[in-house]
Amino acid sequence: MKITLDTLKRAYLFITVFYYFGFLSFVSRLLKGGKAEDIMSANASGNAAKQIIGILLLLTGVYLLLKADKKLLFSVLLKSLWWWVLIAFFLGSIFWSYEPSITLRRCVAFITLVVAAFCIVTHFNAESLMYFIAKTIFVVAALGLVYLVISPSSALGGGDEGERANMFIGIMGDKNGGARLYAYGILLLVGLGKYHSRNNRIMLAILGICLVFANSATAIVMVVAGTGLISLFKVMRTRSPNINLRRIIIITLLLCAAAVAIYFLYAFLLGLLGRDPTLTNRTIIWGLMEQYIEAEWFLGYGFGAFWASDAVLSFVERWGYIGNAHSGYYEALLHGGWVGLGLVIILTLKIIKDLIQGYITQPSGELFAALLSIILLQGVVNYIGFIIINHNSADMLIYTIISFVASISLVKRANKSNLAQ
Repeated sequence: MKITLDTLKRAYLFITVFYYFGFLSFVSRLLKGGKAEDIMSANASGNAAKQIIGILLLLTGVYLLLKADKKLLFSVLLKSLWWWVLIAFFLGSIFWSYEPSITLRRCVAFITLVVAAFCIVTHFNAESLMYFIAKTIFVVAALGLVYLVISPSSALGGGDEGERANMFIGIMGDKNGGARLYAYGILLLVGLGKYHSRNNRIMLAILGICLVFANSATAIVMVVAGTGLISLFKVMRTRSPNINLRRIIIITLLLCAAAVAIYFLYAFLLGLLGRDPTLTNRTIIWGLMEQYIEAEWFLGYGFGAFWASDAVLSFVERWGYIGNAHSGYYEALLHGGWVGLGLVIILTLKIIKDLIQGYITQPSGELFAALLSIILLQGVVNYIGFIIINHNSADMLIYTIISFVASISLVKRANKSNLAQ
């Protein structure tokens, strides 16, 4: 039977979301009798099934990219220069890594995620792709509720985390990762205006129920703040790029004022959310991490190497093994020092700049309103969760997809303008 290019594209999209949105990990846990992987062992050796499928994703993604429009591909590659600088830096970190073999594997995994995102954005319409992602997140949530009925102890996480022990995780590996995913689903549906039909309302309701069950203050804030941002961007947007530019400046000033207010009301707002000042021990962990960051402040320990190296042993003796610093910015310091952190910040600012440009000029500005809101939230939440440069997460896949949606949309618009001239 001959497989058409269109069939291969759709299969690739399906496997990508199956891989990064928790389905593969869930199937692996079921095959192991519901037991979670040992985190330290997984960091050192990885999961064989994930590695095999990851390599297939990488090779197939490269093949599909070769089938794309070469001129468009080259233009987007140039537009996405900071991605390739970051990847080159992580590949370079193999030479100073504390665990070179692990850094190499992590780099391959990171490149696979970037290639997968680049590939599906190149071959699918942006709005239909984001709606597909929202529907996939709904399936994750619905399966989680079914799993809750079938195996409550597994779907509620179990473990020995005190008052957080029985929070809903569904088919996801952890509560917070799952809750953020449900939040993305809600924001995408709202941003795309998919809340008028009965089916879309059912999806929103299921996602909302799972979000409440997960009891994640961070994800709830994401939904409230994200919905507010999307509404603000949509209300303020007009068909005039000049007016949009002036209004985006006003919105930026409003957001800066809100950030200052939140800074001074920080302790009060944490109390309203029921969170302790340590952010569930995160500030304590960050304090313990400072000596390790200072030891390799410039270039870090190598991409993905710290938590699998001997350097972490003294931390484990004091605190136990946690696998990441519960902050994407602290992880960037461990991965690549201040150079790595600088590249991550520059990349994020570049994505925000592209999204703002798309919001101001593109006919599909309402889609950009949703995507810009999500990226802004990810930039904030990355402070208390490992989102950006997490080579194996749904958060990072969404971040990367949004980045390439912005790049490709701007390139296509520039090409149309050139043809019109």
